[in-house]
Amino acid sequence: MPPDTKTRILDAAETRFAEHGYSATSLRDITTLATANLASANYHFGSKSALLEAVIRRRVVPVNNERLRLLDELEAKVGSGRLDVEPVVRAFLAPVFQTTVESGFREPKFMQLVGRMHSETNSDFRDVFLRLFVEVGKRFGSAFSRARPEIEAGEVMWRLHFMIGSLAHTMVWERYVGEMLAPPARDRQELLGALTRFVVAGMRAEGVQSGETGSAAR
Repeated sequence: MPPDTKTRILDAAETRFAEHGYSATSLRDITTLATANLASANYHFGSKSALLEAVIRRRVVPVNNERLRLLDELEAKVGSGRLDVEPVVRAFLAPVFQTTVESGFREPKFMQLVGRMHSETNSDFRDVFLRLFVEVGKRFGSAFSRARPEIEAGEVMWRLHFMIGSLAHTMVWERYVGEMLAPPARDRQELLGALTRFVVAGMRAEGVQSGETGSAAR
């Protein structure tokens, strides 16, 4: 059964936002790709910004829910004990990769969209992202502080930002990096493993010692 008009518009918007970003994409671009008219886009969504939020919610809310479910399991398992860094990192990263595997997408539009969400400077795009990630950011920030209690809270949050940045870069450039560096071919699970190892090493690195201003202790 072919998708209905609303679904076609969502699919087309996801493709255009992922490939070109929010600012460079018009409603007419989206409706042309969706073989729909502007009136139908306005009827179903009301505005371009509302369509953006619907696109992001459709993909991101299930991912965030899975992240929080995995984190709940980890926290329940250790009780009041110390969390380990690696499972927390994997709980954050794995749902993104799992979603693309389960979706059967032939092109990594969702992966690109995740990257755009983290790197787009347009205020509409950023505001939607922030609304959807407030709870996840707080929960994982607290989890990493439990995993690395010896590190100052501010540095823990920077490391969380670095993890998000690494994920975003991977999502945006996954399909192009071979053209620049020609790395060994990786499937999604191999890519997840490589990114997890990289982030875990960063999260486990020593923190800046008292009196140091420019470099971490070796």
